[in-house]
Amino acid sequence: MKKITNNNKGFSLIELIIVIAIMAVLVAIIAPNLTKYLGSSKKNTDQKNADELASQLQTCITDYETTNGYLITAGGAAITTTWTATGSGFSNSTFAGIVDAAITSSTQSKETSSYASATITPKSTTDPSLGYTITVNLGNATATK
Repeated sequence: MKKITNNNKGFSLIELIIVIAIMAVLVAIIAPNLTKYLGSSKKNTDQKNADELASQLQTCITDYETTNGYLITAGGAAITTTWTATGSGFSNSTFAGIVDAAITSSTQSKETSSYASATITPKSTTDPSLGYTITVNLGNATATK
């Protein structure tokens, strides 16, 4: 007579349920911390991109003024732009060309999906040689140079 042996090497249903329950508890513990870190990562990325845009604008102003004179002459108004997917909104086409060629980083916020805006204001309304204040807003991040 043959002896019947049960050589089933699989997992029982109880063992699988226990493993799934343990994994569910781990996910419940880790998920809130993960979303918090993802949110702060997006804020940090927006701040870095805003700082980079402000630095690039400062370089663009220097490039423009090297060949064309002061960007904003004495008594001139501030320049404000909001970038979109198609480029900048500067009215001066020569300066806009310099900016569009230089601004290659992302101008859309990772956190709020809004686009960056920049304001270039003369430090003095009577003496353009004193330079400019550049303020870039990107999502909830602001950079000033």
